[in-house]
Amino acid sequence: MEKQNKTSLRKEFLKKRDRLTPAARARDSAIIRQRVLAHPEWQDVHTLLTYVSYRSEVETYKLIQEAIARRKRVVVPVMDPESKELRLSELHALGDLAPGAFHGIQEPAPCHVKRVIPMEIELVLVPGVAFDRQGGRIGLGGGYFDKLLDSMPNARRVGLAFSAQISKRPLPMAAHDIRMHAVVTEKEVIPVK
Repeated sequence: MEKQNKTSLRKEFLKKRDRLTPAARARDSAIIRQRVLAHPEWQDVHTLLTYVSYRSEVETYKLIQEAIARRKRVVVPVMDPESKELRLSELHALGDLAPGAFHGIQEPAPCHVKRVIPMEIELVLVPGVAFDRQGGRIGLGGGYFDKLLDSMPNARRVGLAFSAQISKRPLPMAAHDIRMHAVVTEKEVIPVK
């Protein structure tokens, strides 16, 4: 029942996100970026993990550029083609990115991969299809990011989403699902108690 509910919610919220025009996504991504840059946790962090935006997700390329310019240690996920698990790599420049094996999502080209251990991560910027006000999250359904988040229990987890992706009701959560500490949208920063 929960899986079916998650599947229908995933489709519903993906449609909402995909319906945003490119101009609206760019505008709202810029507002979200400014909210992240102004957040106290961003100011204090040295090592952060961020996703590299894909399709209609909140855009992260400019946020990555800003982090590199501020001399923060930027880490991004890399799909291990053998284990089908996400690993971590430091990213020094956007030019080091290339289409990866998993849906062509950008990741450091093999010659630029510099492994990072999960315990070094202080802050994680998390993608998602839907979030709720209790920190619940629905991703694309593979569990990849939840497994990765589980390996860094001390890192602060901040979801990035457009306001259309915020569920009015609590999302169904399984025991292995990881909650966010906050969610940033173009309209607000949602703190999770």
